[in-house]
Amino acid sequence: MGQQSPGPQADGRNGQGPGQDGSAAGKQAAAEAAAKAFGAVLEKEDQALRKEFGQGFNPMQAQARALLWLMALHDLHMGAVKQAVAESNGEAVSGWAEDLGKLSAAIAILETIQPIS
Repeated sequence: MGQQSPGPQADGRNGQGPGQDGSAAGKQAAAEAAAKAFGAVLEKEDQALRKEFGQGFNPMQAQARALLWLMALHDLHMGAVKQAVAESNGEAVSGWAEDLGKLSAAIAILETIQPIS
């Protein structure tokens, strides 16, 4: 039924994406490990929230928790940007910095919310 697209190894790169080599695979593994570690932190925080606020929490407590999470993500991204700069990896710097900007904007918005009186 027509032409089939070549398999992932038909281009001779052993299934790696364009421009991907052993060091890129190592960086990908490091990024996945960092994401897994952060997921564990979020799971721990979720359990702490459920224990502390079994009946839920008010909007200002939710705002504070969201700020803490966003600041943790911001710090993680800042570290990744610094590492990418040290490695002279412009593509990674661009990607991490783009996300860092979005996190900074979200933090700025949350910080402007005034307490409910």
